[in-house]
Amino acid sequence: MISKVPRRRLLKALGLAACSPLISRLARAGENEWVLGFGSCMDGRKSQNFWDAILARSHNQWLFLGDNLYPQTDTLHGLKAAYEELACSEKLAQLKARVPVRATWDDHDFGADNADSSLPFRSDSIKLFREFWQQSYASEDDGVYSSQMFEHQGRRIHLIVLDTRFNRTAYQSLRINDEQEEGSSQPDTGAACEPTLLGARQWQWLEAELEKPAELKIIGSSIQVLSFQHRFEKWKNYEGEYQRLLGLLGRISSPTVLLSGDRHLHEISKIELVSGRALYDFTSSGLNKAEGLSRFEHNRLRVERCLADGFGEVRVAWQGNSPVVTMSMIDQRGNLRFSQSDVLV
Repeated sequence: MISKVPRRRLLKALGLAACSPLISRLARAGENEWVLGFGSCMDGRKSQNFWDAILARSHNQWLFLGDNLYPQTDTLHGLKAAYEELACSEKLAQLKARVPVRATWDDHDFGADNADSSLPFRSDSIKLFREFWQQSYASEDDGVYSSQMFEHQGRRIHLIVLDTRFNRTAYQSLRINDEQEEGSSQPDTGAACEPTLLGARQWQWLEAELEKPAELKIIGSSIQVLSFQHRFEKWKNYEGEYQRLLGLLGRISSPTVLLSGDRHLHEISKIELVSGRALYDFTSSGLNKAEGLSRFEHNRLRVERCLADGFGEVRVAWQGNSPVVTMSMIDQRGNLRFSQSDVLV
């Protein structure tokens, strides 16, 4: 049975006072909480005002969920130039010096808008990504997916970060699904094999990772997993992959939270798995590229939304061995915009 944490208790746990942006900006991770900060969609040619808000807070881990840079051209030359620009970011260097940083990519930092496995320079792209981010990976040559296990107060938090680009089936046509808006992108169903987002090797790895015992699993996907009514990229475009993932999550014993990016808005979506467990997809997209047009996107699963620039935080405390997970959106001035808390069992 899922139980909600009362708002008063939630505010106290977060160290916030109602309508107090100052306290929100100064929030710190304490011994009783493990805190993950994350964001996506960071354009080097736009204002970088979000950095001070990130650096003013304390995180145990930071995660970049894709579109971590925007090349001026969809070419290898443009990609290299964008990495060179990002390497000059003093604020990013400060973040790396303060907290462990992990990253995956989405289409633009992979190499082109809506890019997939047909990207001509994908082997060069993976070299650039690995040279820049300098982190561990699950495979030497099959993408940039990775995982890490954290221990907090004797419990395990398992962070799994997917790669939805490197092995993605190439798109060939646009099709329409009755539950999606007109023009929704669909994969090439004429391919010799079933359309895939992750590829066979990553699926095999993911299934093994999900079997590892942990009191909480956090899975990062560069594109939204649960939201399905908009016409843009999402897991639901690959129906077989979507059903396979939800089936796996419904069978494992660990409660799970999904994190996603890409959509230029910040929102929380929620469903109930066949097991009866709640599953959240917390999208934080728009470190500096949130877009007002996203206000018109339908999402019947939505429980929270904000269209301002900013980043997400997942704060984890414990009720026995059950994680008390608080998902908060912080704007570029450090103000709390929304917060959703649940005891996941």
